Amino acid sequence: MREKAIYLAKALLRRIVWAPADLLRYARGQGRYPPRGLSFVGGGDFAQTGREFLGHFERLGGLRPDARVLDVGCGIGRMAIPLSGYLDGGSYAGFDVGRSMIRWCQRHVSSDKAPFEFVWAPVYNAKYNPFGNLSATEFSFPYPDASFDFAFATSLFTHLLHDEARHYLAETARVLRPDATCLLTFFLLTPESKSEIAAGRTALRFEHRTEGGATTDPRLPEEAVAYEIGTVRDMLAGVGLEVREPIHAGAWANEPGAASYQDIIVATRA
Repeated sequence: MREKAIYLAKALLRRIVWAPADLLRYARGQGRYPPRGLSFVGGGDFAQTGREFLGHFERLGGLRPDARVLDVGCGIGRMAIPLSGYLDGGSYAGFDVGRSMIRWCQRHVSSDKAPFEFVWAPVYNAKYNPFGNLSATEFSFPYPDASFDFAFATSLFTHLLHDEARHYLAETARVLRPDATCLLTFFLLTPESKSEIAAGRTALRFEHRTEGGATTDPRLPEEAVAYEIGTVRDMLAGVGLEVREPIHAGAWANEPGAASYQDIIVATRA
């Protein structure tokens, strides 16, 4: 009950704070981007982050315009919107636990060159969907085996606990065709990032242990979860995903010249 009350209070606060800015943006003809009150994707420029990751998908993941693409935890379309202008002859499928976000994407994100599909997943998450009635460890992605050429999950595994993350990785591997690629972001606990945490030079302080890693908030561990690099490697190998070296360290851990804020792993289905 307390978690649901906090969730509703935060949602209301976002709408109060951001509504005037949203109205101004829509008045300027920028209505394709979602209202900030509908989204909880964190800080940063919405459009710029989408463009950034489209570049990562191409350069690091080998994405092509004719690919069948899966967006695991698509949110409010931050990645789908740039992909709607990129995919040509391929397809896009995305799902998320945020029902209102999925509805917005269904109404506003489409393409003349590729079909776009958004599906709501009624999965429980203490931070993002306390009303969900299905455990993340029991949820099957609503797609057949070997359906996709490319899959990605941005800022998803940073909010899943160990067994949930392992299950989502297994489902990601299941729906990828053999030799297909996925791009995943994490907060990774490595000797370097641990040293930076200890020195107080990281954006987040992962100081409370969880299974396989640590969290910033023991009362709500889904707020931000980091995993030991060895744990992530073992989980990936256990579901048949081979890491494509190198792993790209993120700016959160004070990594010079980081490709992105979070750590990026590219893996291929064996």
